[in-house]
Parts: sequence; C-alpha cells; structure tokens
Amino acid sequence: MSVENPILRGFHPDPCLCRAQGRYYLATSTFQWLPGVSLYASDDLMRWESVGGALAGLDLRGVPDSAGVWAPDLTYDDATGRFWLTYTVCRQIDGIFKDVANYVVTAERIEGPWSEPVFVNASGFDPGLYHEDGRHYVVNPQWDPRPLPGHHRFNGLIMQEFSLEEGLIGGARVVLGNDDAVNWLREGPHVMRRDGWYYIACAEGGTGRRHRIRMARSRELWGPYEVCPEPLVCSWCAETPLRKAGHGNFVEGPGGQWYVCHLTSRYLPRRDGSPHVFDEREDGLSPLGRETALLPVVWIDGWPRLASGGIAPVPDIGAGGNCHHDKRPRHQCQVFRFGPEGGLGRLWREEWLAPRVVDPARMTLAENGLVLAGGDSPSSLFDRSALVRRVTSFSWHAEATLSFSPAHYGQSAGLICEYDSRAFVYLSLGWDEEARTRVIDVLTCDNGAFAMPLGNAARVRVPDAAREVTLAVDVRAYDLTLSYALDGAALEPVRGQNGAPLVLDASTMSDEHVDGWAYTGTVVGMTCVDCFDKTARATFSRFFYADDEGDDA
Repeated sequence: MSVENPILRGFHPDPCLCRAQGRYYLATSTFQWLPGVSLYASDDLMRWESVGGALAGLDLRGVPDSAGVWAPDLTYDDATGRFWLTYTVCRQIDGIFKDVANYVVTAERIEGPWSEPVFVNASGFDPGLYHEDGRHYVVNPQWDPRPLPGHHRFNGLIMQEFSLEEGLIGGARVVLGNDDAVNWLREGPHVMRRDGWYYIACAEGGTGRRHRIRMARSRELWGPYEVCPEPLVCSWCAETPLRKAGHGNFVEGPGGQWYVCHLTSRYLPRRDGSPHVFDEREDGLSPLGRETALLPVVWIDGWPRLASGGIAPVPDIGAGGNCHHDKRPRHQCQVFRFGPEGGLGRLWREEWLAPRVVDPARMTLAENGLVLAGGDSPSSLFDRSALVRRVTSFSWHAEATLSFSPAHYGQSAGLICEYDSRAFVYLSLGWDEEARTRVIDVLTCDNGAFAMPLGNAARVRVPDAAREVTLAVDVRAYDLTLSYALDGAALEPVRGQNGAPLVLDASTMSDEHVDGWAYTGTVVGMTCVDCFDKTARATFSRFFYADDEGDDA
C-alpha cells in the first residue's frame, strides 16, 4: 500500500523540505507556539520522525494569535556544511502594517545547537534563502502599507545578497511582480536550480480556498523570470479532499523521483451527511488546521507537473510516482508519563508545544511528573503555563491525570482543548469558596463569548481524600464530551444542568469559525492557571492521546 496524504497530520502549515547528509528534513510553522519551528527527519520521504524543534528560546509574549513565527525556510549549504533556517517573527497582524523582522540561524546538525539569530531584513515576510558558490541570496515578498489607489500590499518578490558577517549586500531588486497573480498576491518563495534553470516556487492567492503554488523560471538568478501560466498545484473547484493546497517547495527523492511538499486542509464531513460542494459555493470547517502533504512530480518541457496529472492534489502519494512503501500508521495512540529524564528537550522531540514563552521556572520535569506553576488565563497573550500537542484526527480522545490543591477560585488546573485564546474548552479542577471544596468545572470560549455551562449546581465536587483526578475529552467530529475519574476509578461523564452528559460543539475550534486571522489548528493539553497569588502548582503524572481508528477522514 502507498502512503496517504497528509504525511504530517494536524496543524503543520508552511512546510519546507531539504535533503542533507543522506536524509530528508522538513520544517513547519508554529506561529505563537514554541518551539518556533517544528523539525522532522525521514530516510524515504514517506515516514517522518520528530527531531524536536528550533527557536524554543524565543519570547513571543504579546504577539497576536496567528502571528509569531511564520514560514520557515530550511536549507543546507554544502560550502559551509551547515543547515540554514530563515524565518519571520510577526508582531503585528491587523491593519495596514505588518511589523515583522526576518532572521537566520545555522547549525551543523538538525538537532542543534542552533546559532544565535542574525537579523536579515524587515521588508516583508516568508524569506527564502538560496546558496550558490559560497554566496547566499534572500528573496521575500516586499510589503507596501501605503493606502493609496493602485498600490497592492504585496509589492513583488525582492532578492538581495546576504552574508552572516556583512548582512545585506548591494541593493534589493524585484525579481517577480504580482500584477498577474491571483489576488495580486505572491508569498512564501523558494529558489532552486535544475538543468540550467533557476526556479522560484511561490504561494499565490492567499492561504485560503484559492491558494496555489505558482512556478517561475529564468536562465539567470536575477531574472527576468517567466511565469508558468498554469499553477503546479491548486484545489480550487477540484474534486479532492485536500483543500487550500499551496505554499511548498521541491526535493529530489529516492531513485531520482522529484516531489513537492505543500500545505493542505481537510474539511469535517457535513453535519447532514451531504457531500461538500467544490465550486464557487465551497465552504467547510478545518479544525485540524493546515497540514503537510507530499506529491510526486515529473518534468515536462522544463516545468514541474504533478505526476498524477492535472493540478489537483491527491491523497495517494504513489499516484504517478514510484514510492509504494507500506503505509505508516495514520492513527496515533500515545501514553506519556513525565519524569526528569531528557529535560525540556525531550518534550519538543515528543512534539509538545508551549504558548509564547518557555519559562523553566514555571515548567519543571520532576520525579513525580510535570509540574506547572500557575500562569495567566487561557485568553492571555503573555505568561501562560501550558503544554499542548496537535490534534491529528476528526475523532479523538485525550486524558490528563493530575494532583492539585487550589486555595482560591482564581486557581485552577486541568485539560484544555483550544484553537487559540479566542476559542477553547477548559475542563478544570478548581476551588468553590462557598462549599469550601475542590470542584470540576467547565469554561468555554467561542470567539470571545465566555460561558460556564455547568452553572453552580452541576459542578462536580471532589472529596478531600481524592489524591489524583483524571480529566478527559472525547471528540466525534462535531460533538465534544467530557469525563472525569478519581484515583484511578472508571471515567464518569460530565453532566450538564439537565442531568444529561454535556455535549459541546468541537467545530468552534476551526480555521473558518474563529474570527479574524486563524492560521493554526486545534491542540489539546495541560494547563495551570493562577489569577490570585501565583503560588499554585499542579503536577501531571500522565497524559494520553488517541485518534479514533474508525475515523477515515
């Protein structure tokens, strides 16, 4: 059986591939989550393993949701014998300005250590780096914030020489304009050379339903570039479950077969069971965010084309290619027991993520588990204490076991399922000051509208004798239910005020439902909140996550 797309499921946007040291490596964006870039390795392009992440030491406090680290470009330069990782830090996402800075870090090994960041420029975002004959060139979209008639915000792709020692060298030059681009928008450029041609692969049309990869080529690095009239890959108005396809780059794989990696999204099945309509009326909800797909390509008249024919992405990677490995397990089932071994670096290799800043004083791996010190609320953009992981299926189950002794209603800890600060479900162990006892409660946020659906009467009182509490969430497409257990007993459903099991809408945590810029995806994990005196400590001994093996989405 051949491997199926997406190759990286769940929130893995803006993929960038490179080949080095006999292996293949892939980087994806994490936005406000840390490490700032997720990194993966493979021997065959089909089966990927996490090698941790880079930029775990960034301070992203205060950046808006879906800002932060954008579109990493991962390359390997034979002349220096180092990996080069360029990336954007975006600190302003609304209005006419994009307050960004682009940086580069390098390392001899993909696992690091990575160098200190070197500033590249601030003229736009999504920088790509190209190496040739010991020299380095950066290309990125040039941002034009001026609110004047005839001005497009995306003002062409500019190229400039760069060195770690001297910074930018010479002037910047527009090498590819936007006048013929869909929505006058090209971004995420990657440069490569093959058979005497220089190629620019860039995302076009914006990272939505009309997204695509557009190719341009030239005999000279600085152009002029000829634009291919047909996109390489695009899902718009095509019958394929892989939607919003675009933003990617190329690598030559085993046996000389070329591949393009790109981002894509998958929609929840419609509530009424009717098929999705893939024309101008297209709609859908993507709780998993933008994922990473891989497709074989062939070269025809000097242009790359999908080996499967046409421009629509296909789920089967083997279609038109020559890779037919056994399919890797597409469903996760993982149990995590926390201890001091491996330090925080172990967490990144296990694909955990932390919001905006990693403070070792608030996140400790001890003999009895992961200790989270009380931080800000789930709606904060600053100092939260949380550790989460990507949801990778439309139907899934997660559990967290913790010990926690709050002393104030402003202190809580538990299991959080979230898109970002605007959309989440928080199943918590907290304090009821009137009953003078611990309680299990639920807080929801739907685009800034907060609710506590259990009210006062339906909250679950926890006996003083209970040492550990297990909190669980179960999602079946749209339906999200919650449960709990005390000291290893069987799970009991969390019931609403009518006595029936509480059922919430999981689809509120999706790209399309969340208001404004929404570039991430649903995550689930552990958090500790202290909005009283910052003395609260919660110890998590176990976390469990499993995709539903019956989910064929």
